[in-house]
Amino acid sequence: MQDEERYMTLNVQLKKRSSIQTSQLKCQDCSVVLPWYKILLRISGTVNGILVLTLITLFLLGMCPSEWLKYQEKCYWFSNELKSWSDSYGYCLGRKSRLLIIQDQLEMAFIQKTLKQSNYVWIGLNFTSLKTTWTWVDGSPLDSKIFFIKGPAKENSCAAIKENRIYSETCSSVFKWICQY
Repeated sequence: MQDEERYMTLNVQLKKRSSIQTSQLKCQDCSVVLPWYKILLRISGTVNGILVLTLITLFLLGMCPSEWLKYQEKCYWFSNELKSWSDSYGYCLGRKSRLLIIQDQLEMAFIQKTLKQSNYVWIGLNFTSLKTTWTWVDGSPLDSKIFFIKGPAKENSCAAIKENRIYSETCSSVFKWICQY
């Protein structure tokens, strides 16, 4: 019986030592693995954050509302009804946009291709008597090297496009218009 007790005592002591060594091994492994685990978690979190921000940016910048047409960096809305220049201007403002500002001949070609008609269409250009010059709705002057206005430059003149030209028209005339943002 004494032998059995010694066996049990030795056996229990060996099991304790074995479990202590195993737990020490686990702790030693943890001290090596834990920093790498933290680094991988940080990298993974950063990559996931970048992916989410990229998707949000693509969604917000790359999409136009329904009924709007995207071309390059702009969204365009083409009216089907007729309004004066100032009413057209107000309509666009009410939709958090503005009357069309044409940047170059490439954009003008796109607009004409999309319109497929020969009627006048208001754009965001008018003659301001204060500056005595044609001015876009964002306050910038018309670059006469890029665009020529056909017709008189006088008070109460607003610009409308027809085919591939810009015409001076009386602002109270009623035409379709184009909003952009």
